[in-house]
Amino acid sequence: MKAFSKLFGFVALVAACTPAFSQVNTGKGFTEYETFQGTVNSDNRVFKIDSTAGWDFNKHFGIYGGVPLYFVNVPSSTTATGTTTTSTSTHGMGDAYVGMAFRAGNSSLDYAGVLNVSAPTGNKSNGLSTGRAGVDFTNRVSHSFNRLTPFFTGGLSNMVPDSTLSTRPFTSLGAVTHLEEGADYRIIKYTYVGASAYQIVPFGNQKIFSKLVNGGGQGGGQGKNPFDNNAQTSGTGITRENGFNAWVGFQPTPLWQAELGYTRSNTFNFNSLAFNLRFNVGRMLRSKKSQ
Repeated sequence: MKAFSKLFGFVALVAACTPAFSQVNTGKGFTEYETFQGTVNSDNRVFKIDSTAGWDFNKHFGIYGGVPLYFVNVPSSTTATGTTTTSTSTHGMGDAYVGMAFRAGNSSLDYAGVLNVSAPTGNKSNGLSTGRAGVDFTNRVSHSFNRLTPFFTGGLSNMVPDSTLSTRPFTSLGAVTHLEEGADYRIIKYTYVGASAYQIVPFGNQKIFSKLVNGGGQGGGQGKNPFDNNAQTSGTGITRENGFNAWVGFQPTPLWQAELGYTRSNTFNFNSLAFNLRFNVGRMLRSKKSQ
């Protein structure tokens, strides 16, 4: 855990990036985002550093590419029978990706869409890849009523993607629909709160590649979920999930945004602390260039 404490302190300073809907489009030009996010609970701790660079052709369309880095820790535990499992850690590059972002907005509705394609560059035996290419098409619509902004996000994918407040302890292969319904409410300047419900609905057979079990062996998480003690699991519906999120966000400048939240997976019986730190490197570089 000392190594993870040092890692946490380091990456909290440099942050990392994601091609998310929270990015603010500034028109034409170079884009780069750095994001550091993680999900921590009694079963596991999964952190991700994500760096994304791209180009916006206009306020409606842009392209991007990036690669995530994962850091996973499973704490030691003692079972009711007295059996003790030792703490395990793994880290490595996930699947590199490229994508296209679409945006449209008017006084009635704001729309954003992302088509993301990933290559199997991660380590399959450590659960950082499925060994297959990934495709995800996600759409988000929202509308602001003064301080309140309800939103709906829906997507189709051949894997269960990470979200802003859920860095998942596994990588999956199999067709799914992922949905989220919620709202943000700005309470004071620079500060907002939000809540949402989410659902993962799989179609057909699914495969789960655990990030908690090193090198294809046994052991790992403390629970009874399919990714806790087996490197790979196959079956129908094993990625089905539902739960809810709540968060508080802080954005003091257009360059920085931080969110701290609670996420509850009803399906996997997880109560997790989640965070997401984002830094808009591209906007900072453009600002310096214009000075």
